[in-house]
Amino acid sequence: MPQCLANREDLILDVLDRTDSLTIEQMAERIPALSWNDLFETIDAMSRRGAIILRRRGFDYEISARRTAMQLPR
Repeated sequence: MPQCLANREDLILDVLDRTDSLTIEQMAERIPALSWNDLFETIDAMSRRGAIILRRRGFDYEISARRTAMQLPR
């Protein structure tokens, strides 16, 4: 069942709140309700907006949350 972009973004941010970073494959394993297409589309939109950080690590892409100074651990 397709979900709206805001709901997909919330799912991704919820996962990133519990971990520092994940590969796209790891994210797909944690959110099986999203198709690969939905996951890629959402990650792309969030990355372009600066809501998340997307980095290439070898042959993988790593996703991490963009944290503000107030969100960083002290």
